[in-house]
Amino acid sequence: MRKSKLTKMTALLLAGAMAFGLSACGGSSSTETTAAEAAKPAETTAAAAGNGGASAPASGEKVITAAISTAWDTMMPLNTTSNYTRMICDQIYDRLTQSKADGTIEGRLAESWSVNEDSTAVTFKLHDNAVWSDGEPVTAADVVFSYQMYSDPKVEAKSRYHLQYIAGVDNSGAELSEDSIEVKADDDYTVTFTLKESMFADTFLQDIDTVFIIPKHIFEGKTAEEINAPDLWAKPVGSGPFIYDSEINGERMEFVKNPNYYLGAPKIDRLILRVTDAASMLAGLINGELDMIGYGSILTDDWEMAQEQENLVTEAVPTTSYTTLIFNTDKPYLNQEVRQALSMAINRQVLVDALLLGEGEAIVTPFCSASPYYNKDVEVWYDPEKAKTMLQEAKFPFDQTLTYYISSGSSVTERTAALIAQDLQKVGVKVQIEQVDFPTLMNNMLDGKHDLGMIGSGGTMDPSESREMIHPDSSVNFCQLKDTELTDIIDKGNAELSFEARKPYFDEYQVKIRERSPMAYLYTKSSLTAYNKRVSGINAADFNSLNWSSWNWDVQ
Repeated sequence: MRKSKLTKMTALLLAGAMAFGLSACGGSSSTETTAAEAAKPAETTAAAAGNGGASAPASGEKVITAAISTAWDTMMPLNTTSNYTRMICDQIYDRLTQSKADGTIEGRLAESWSVNEDSTAVTFKLHDNAVWSDGEPVTAADVVFSYQMYSDPKVEAKSRYHLQYIAGVDNSGAELSEDSIEVKADDDYTVTFTLKESMFADTFLQDIDTVFIIPKHIFEGKTAEEINAPDLWAKPVGSGPFIYDSEINGERMEFVKNPNYYLGAPKIDRLILRVTDAASMLAGLINGELDMIGYGSILTDDWEMAQEQENLVTEAVPTTSYTTLIFNTDKPYLNQEVRQALSMAINRQVLVDALLLGEGEAIVTPFCSASPYYNKDVEVWYDPEKAKTMLQEAKFPFDQTLTYYISSGSSVTERTAALIAQDLQKVGVKVQIEQVDFPTLMNNMLDGKHDLGMIGSGGTMDPSESREMIHPDSSVNFCQLKDTELTDIIDKGNAELSFEARKPYFDEYQVKIRERSPMAYLYTKSSLTAYNKRVSGINAADFNSLNWSSWNWDVQ
């Protein structure tokens, strides 16, 4: 037994060395971009580009190298739905608030906030010592300008739907007329948001916690075409804890600390984010190329070995993150009865036990048992015989092969898709799995090219989190729903201002979303994360909430 473990470790280290060697070389298609020297703090100099970890930085800098499992898709923070990109942007820019794993909300650029008596307006008091990395002060005018930019329909902004609850925009978050969004500066450091109607304030706060604040003095007066082009974003000026330094596109990005960060200068000098596939993460942690997993997870097959490493802290962190099978409701042969049957044919507990080693929970709605809004009466179903009968009664065309899109690069995703395909085959349904990169997956599902598709969501403790994926006007309405029956229930719940008044609506929502089955929610999963014992200040439980608070990190 011991011999087999040593053999596996040797293989891991060899694979990791090969992966990191290739990453460091870059190819002819990789381009390196370095920020203007004026954007760097005077006392900070570039570390050796090849320095992968914090063990022996040539310049004496404190360096942390964090792995992320998927590359960023843009440097334009408003034009993404990728959490990997948002983690990148969160180092450069700021947002008003950020969420924690337990569902509570803490201030970021907002020092404090208050809600008016009927919960139709939220006023934020900003930190008055925040500055942009070029030295200009951050003010309420920047907040107003950022929300105007996000809501401008001429500007490319996939994240626009996060503005949906603010007065002056439509359901997609687009302004009704020029600068109609009702975000107003009361003074230099106070800004008030007027909401469309009375609502539970925390839902609004969690919805905007990925809206990044952009410097007005950099973008004011620029045309939509200039804003949509990559040039203005290539050397970003932000107010976040770190300052962009350089990148090898799709492989790594480096930051230097912002010595003027208003929440306290980071304790480390340099942060390196390295794109690392899950199969190489443990090897990188063992051999010192990586210090921590920033966003991603160790393979379940490697988890036992990870826990045996004396240099690592390992944590299996329960999360609200879930995986879901999208149905294209626009396809006539995927009507409600068929969708129910396909969902009922999937053995979710096998997925949790076989793929996640039990580190997860089978679900049939976007709610897991950790949520206070969880409706225990909505049971996870599995009945292949009933599913087969329902398909026959619905006259499903069994001779048709369903196109099933998944994102490439994740063994768990691939194995989940394969097991689902087997389950569907047992009830007579044929599928063709198509692996594509993540942007292509998103675009294909938005264009309705799929029959089935599989994606993950970080989820939150907010019971209305899934609204964005089922509202007809949303930019992530992958299931192609055309009506608001489900989101109307959510909106009624959001209009109530207490848990007791809200819960019956979200109980009803869980009943209804299983009945309508626009998607088959599959499972939540724990994040299997690890970091070197030299690293401190880590709160891994918050990572799934897109909350690194990286200015608190330190390394010995």
